[in-house]
Amino acid sequence: MKGKKILTCALAAAMVASVGALGAGCGKNNQDENTVRIARWALEWEKDVFRGWTAEFTKANPDITIEWEFVPYTAHFDRLRTDLLSGAAADIIFVNNWGWKPYSNIDVFDDLGAATELVSARSKLIPSVQGGLKQGDKLVGLPLGMVARVPVVNNADFAKAEIAVPWDRETAFTGSEMVELLSSVADGAQRDTGINITLTDAVMLFCASAGAPIVTEDGKSVGCNTLEGVAAVQNFLDFAKSGYVVPLSENLSGSYGSPDNAILSGRVVAAYCNPGECKGIVDSGYSVSSIPSLKADGGKDTVLADYNSLVVPKFSKSKKAAYRVIEWMLSKEAQLAYAKFADLSTNAEAFDEVMTDSENWNPELYRAYGVGIDNIFVPPAMSTNFQTYFGGALKRLLDGNITAEQFCQEIKNGENQL
Repeated sequence: MKGKKILTCALAAAMVASVGALGAGCGKNNQDENTVRIARWALEWEKDVFRGWTAEFTKANPDITIEWEFVPYTAHFDRLRTDLLSGAAADIIFVNNWGWKPYSNIDVFDDLGAATELVSARSKLIPSVQGGLKQGDKLVGLPLGMVARVPVVNNADFAKAEIAVPWDRETAFTGSEMVELLSSVADGAQRDTGINITLTDAVMLFCASAGAPIVTEDGKSVGCNTLEGVAAVQNFLDFAKSGYVVPLSENLSGSYGSPDNAILSGRVVAAYCNPGECKGIVDSGYSVSSIPSLKADGGKDTVLADYNSLVVPKFSKSKKAAYRVIEWMLSKEAQLAYAKFADLSTNAEAFDEVMTDSENWNPELYRAYGVGIDNIFVPPAMSTNFQTYFGGALKRLLDGNITAEQFCQEIKNGENQL
């Protein structure tokens, strides 16, 4: 999850003024109303996969043409600013919680909650994701996929260490339980370290599971400065300094590169992956399994997640066609196809099938992603100032300069920077 700089007040005002002036006549002037342009970030291998996915829609709907517009992740959100200002933005735009932040208070997107064409599709989503992206009372973004990460392990490492892979475990691991497992496998398989999980994700997961999130999900207040929060931070600290986590200096900015490289390099026992990141590992011929994620002592099983959501600019000339595409994207069939190469399904029936249909979905790979699904926590997109402040406090905690209690108090003191 990557944070983005907040738009300046001047740019925000300019966007409002520009969109007001552009009105319904914006977009590509020569675009047919049955042509739907879709903008998304993508790696090279993903481009053909996405095109192949929506080819199924166009076969059944020959009156609609889909044009994909792909750019790298950062460029996607940087380009979005200019495209919205000029009225050249695509008809359907992929955003996530972090990239969405600069636009969350700008009135440029359609109210999808008012689209009667999408009522049925919305009702079939997992209840906890139906709220989507909101601007006040307006629903401006519908979640297409859920990005959740759990530890993914190389089955060969466990076999060498003569330890069964706990892919069917039904509860999350506490920090001490995970260290015990990782240390046993790392020693037996002679691996350098245990797990590569970004430490910001780890501390947020520990605190959220304890009911004391670093920042509340609405992004308005700090929730960790409680007895439960302090205990969760101490659990996190013990885990982070156990010796079975990627070295702290490296892990603050990544973790041996991408999760798939972490496993393929043989440097770690477990890599913190979402299902889409597993594809490269499996395609490389590795047998891997997912295992449940982490929680604080006494905490609830929790899924730390983000959503890849779909938004539609108000000035799109192809709204009706775009609604039809979105309705299809959220259908069970399309969601099952999407889950094979990207994120977890947000369609409830599709998600349930991925978790339970052992004939078509490898339970050893997918089952752990369902542990804690009834308790999803989506970290809010925090301001750049607060991210910097939080990062400094986290470093002092890891360096031993402040205690868990002092860390929680420091985070609370920075609440005014949210």
